[in-house]
Amino acid sequence: MGDAKFENNKKKEVRKYLLTDVASCTFTFTDGLSSKMKSSPGKEIVLVTLIPHTTKLKAFEDRVLKYYMTAKNMNELAKLCDYDCIKTFTRHFKKCFEQTPYQWMLDRKMEEICSLVINSDMSITEIAEMYDFKSVSHLVNLYSKRYGIPPHKSRLSKPTDL
Repeated sequence: MGDAKFENNKKKEVRKYLLTDVASCTFTFTDGLSSKMKSSPGKEIVLVTLIPHTTKLKAFEDRVLKYYMTAKNMNELAKLCDYDCIKTFTRHFKKCFEQTPYQWMLDRKMEEICSLVINSDMSITEIAEMYDFKSVSHLVNLYSKRYGIPPHKSRLSKPTDL
């Protein structure tokens, strides 16, 4: 294959290969197709640059995970993820996380609340205020529905499987 020169740019993780005296080169793709390149009679040099590919879905997931803790609601999360259209944001969200943004955010919130109920000394009222519930009873009802036990009983029994 001739001389190969390898250059690694760690900042961008781009890999470059400089190949000389190449007679032919075959690229095989993940879908099974291949493409063969043959050089012409002149002395040609082949430069192959491998650039890491980040899927749009992965980039979307990364943005959501980066911003969901600071977003108060789905509309704010959509804006932080650079979406002006809630319908488009919701469609992409469902494709990525297999549930609506509202349900996903509520699930994360309830997991955090459960952890606070079991592991902290904060009152249920303080936790409800911290998570912007309109009333303590709303939090108690959601918690009871999700975990099958009210938060105060959960705190008393300190179960390990919640």
